Amino acid sequence: MGQDKLNKLSDDQLLALIKEGNRLAFDHVYNRYWKKLFAYAFNILNEKVLVEDALHEVFTRIWLNKDSIEIANLQNYLFVSVRNKSISLLSKVKFTEFDEHIMDTLSLSPEGEDHLNYQDLKATIEDIAKELPNRCREIFFMSRYKGYSNAEIARHFQISHRTVENQLSIALKHIRSAVSKNKANFNI
Repeated sequence: MGQDKLNKLSDDQLLALIKEGNRLAFDHVYNRYWKKLFAYAFNILNEKVLVEDALHEVFTRIWLNKDSIEIANLQNYLFVSVRNKSISLLSKVKFTEFDEHIMDTLSLSPEGEDHLNYQDLKATIEDIAKELPNRCREIFFMSRYKGYSNAEIARHFQISHRTVENQLSIALKHIRSAVSKNKANFNI
């Protein structure tokens, strides 16, 4: 089917073709909505790479689930999905000051009278990290203690870069929550 014919099809017709595995119809939907979705997501994320990640994930999910996906209104579905994915990505990349303090604690050497407080906090963080699931804990320690990049960790475990980021996000949320419960014990 040529581009001229695809241009004349409604979203519902294109969606029906996508469900049949028609890659040209999928590409056409992608091209039809990409600029609008990019602008919409950019208003939320303000970062081109994150916007591209959000769009890629939404369209990949549609293609991978084409056999079972039920979409009543394609345009609404795309905008809601992109909004939700953008908000999800935004929450993963925004660090609080407390997160930054934890990261600094894991990577900086203490000096002077802060040494004891640093050692206590570091020991607490290590104990909390031991509660994490095995893979999550291994990824956290490789990243924060051994200095491996996310790409190196992904290659080591033969997993995606996104999985590494998700596991680090889970680890940091768990550690942040547990340390904040014990915050009174530290001069943070």
